[in-house]
Amino acid sequence: MTGQINFLYTDIGRGHPHYLDGIVECLPPERIGTVTDVFAETAGLARAAWSLARSVYHAGGRKPALSALYNRLRARVDYDRGGLLQGHMGRALRRRYVDDPATLVVAHPLLAALLKGKRDLFYQHGELAAPRESWVKGRHRTIVPTAATADVFIAAGIAGESLFVSGLCIEPALVRQAEVAFNTRLDRLAGSGPLCGAFFSSGAEPRQHVESLAAAAASVVAGGGRAMVFARRGGRLMTRLTRTRGEGSGLTLRLYDERRELNDLTRGSFADFDYFVAPAHERTHWALGLGLPMFVVGPSIGSFAPLNRELLLTYDVARIIGDRRAALGLAAMLEASRRSGELRAMAEAGWGRFDTRGFLNIAEMLQSS
Repeated sequence: MTGQINFLYTDIGRGHPHYLDGIVECLPPERIGTVTDVFAETAGLARAAWSLARSVYHAGGRKPALSALYNRLRARVDYDRGGLLQGHMGRALRRRYVDDPATLVVAHPLLAALLKGKRDLFYQHGELAAPRESWVKGRHRTIVPTAATADVFIAAGIAGESLFVSGLCIEPALVRQAEVAFNTRLDRLAGSGPLCGAFFSSGAEPRQHVESLAAAAASVVAGGGRAMVFARRGGRLMTRLTRTRGEGSGLTLRLYDERRELNDLTRGSFADFDYFVAPAHERTHWALGLGLPMFVVGPSIGSFAPLNRELLLTYDVARIIGDRRAALGLAAMLEASRRSGELRAMAEAGWGRFDTRGFLNIAEMLQSS
């Protein structure tokens, strides 16, 4: 195959778009075709439905009651069943893509379901976890990160020959730095100097996550450590931190407006990371592939986070910060785990276990399919 490869984004949150960004980055420019999103490809009722989906994503993290409802709704999703609203959301997309002979890559199960019947359709399921909402049957090929993830799809009735196991989908720029960063990190973890933690929220910035992240960062700084917080400019996390602390005294804010800027900031600071604090979403790959200990903030929102969290605990690469009260004790937890060697063991448990060239492997597969 020598044709161009098209990409259709949902552009809701960071996770699903991130899983397409990495593939695009690894392809030669001449093989990249149309790169667009559902908002550019729809109008009227369909675009309104996609906007509603984006609003539900952001609303799901605002209040505990809404989070609980959001979790229940996500757990019941079955995109294979379709429905009137789903039909409206996909009509224009089917007209545009189903008969287009070019390869198309999507990263959301709803798009895989909406575009059933299209030849050369690839559904990139980058998450380690594979809850029910991710299972979509059809003629497309599904890309998964590990053999264990593939087993879940097979058990759900998806044909094994339609699956491609890619390896972990970690930003290529981080993979290139990984070995040098890991070795210097081990030296710092074994030493006595201040450690640097990286703090990330999800795209929706749920209030409970923001409170825990802010409390954890404050704990680290009060304990003499460094907290590097990545926050959306004008978002809840930035507002929370600038209102209560501001920069200085060990706290550094890395502000961004969109995910590519966030990726650039992360790449430039990655060598300083000794551990990171985040919800159990797409960055769980870092803990399992980069030798970077993780502290998981709760609660788990949506259907992916609880399963990802269990995987992190199974592989012994993460510890849980369940709420704001636990977050206030992060400095003491770090000090105790450092003295006991547990923090270094967490880093070592997440190094060399999986193939981390997932994005490059996918790009090579797409070019040869």
